[in-house]
Amino acid sequence: MLNWRRTLLERVATQSGVVTLRQLRESGCDQRTVERLIAAGEYRAVLPGVFLSAAWPLGREQMKIAACARNPSAVLAFTTAGQEWGLRKMIDERVHVLVPHGASPIMDGVVVHRCRRIDAHDVVNRGDLIRVTSVARTLFDVGGVIGVAGVRSALENALDRELVTLDDVAECVQRLYHRRRPGSRQIRHVLKSKGEWSAAVQSDLENRVLRAINRVGLPTPSIQHVVPFDDGTSVRFDFAWPHGKVALEVDHSFWHAGSAESRSDKRRDRRVAALGWVTLRITEDDVRAGLDACLADVRAALDARAG
Repeated sequence: MLNWRRTLLERVATQSGVVTLRQLRESGCDQRTVERLIAAGEYRAVLPGVFLSAAWPLGREQMKIAACARNPSAVLAFTTAGQEWGLRKMIDERVHVLVPHGASPIMDGVVVHRCRRIDAHDVVNRGDLIRVTSVARTLFDVGGVIGVAGVRSALENALDRELVTLDDVAECVQRLYHRRRPGSRQIRHVLKSKGEWSAAVQSDLENRVLRAINRVGLPTPSIQHVVPFDDGTSVRFDFAWPHGKVALEVDHSFWHAGSAESRSDKRRDRRVAALGWVTLRITEDDVRAGLDACLADVRAALDARAG
């Protein structure tokens, strides 16, 4: 057997019968040989620049690989990505791919979605030509296809199997949310409708803040400190130093993004200020940045109160 043919067959076998024109040439086929293979019926075009060996049937697996091979920016997404991750409620026989705006690949038999933002950590490269959206990005996108109930079930499944964390999902929603972007409304509704999920996301951030407080040597704070009012109501601070009446609140921007939440926070800060408290607020972006500058502000506030 010719060396180029052996190389080609080995490559085709690892890609479920699919091969690109570039790979044919890398195997040693010149243009005339490629044309001869197609004329002889050994290979047929599936998508522009993508071919299938006659020894393999054209099924969904071949179409998934072909779709990724067709365009280097294409990634399996929506229910197709959900099936790759084994998530619940991903019943859909269509092959879905996500491509950036400006990319217009011709893909007969493939549902092509376009998005202005596909970040590098939204894409997982499997190494067999197939690229798939991350679990968090998949859960974000798929709501427009499977609805709120489907997203809730898929998210519970992914969390139970430890494929993703709530913080991963909330970060993805915060980064990508737009009222016109498919999936935005559904995933946001699912996360906000389940109180323990919002609490879990917040708790993860608070644990990181507490570790940073201990690392920089600040006095040990009172956690979930309650401040009562004369009317019988009260507020609860994430962290507080009651001797100096300094409080630190960790605001996950996903849960504090709306105008109603912002107004509530400002009312709360005004009420405790009347009792002599100063409230400092940080976000998950501050947490990820390392917190040193924010905790320096806390130290300064404590020193000022002590003075």
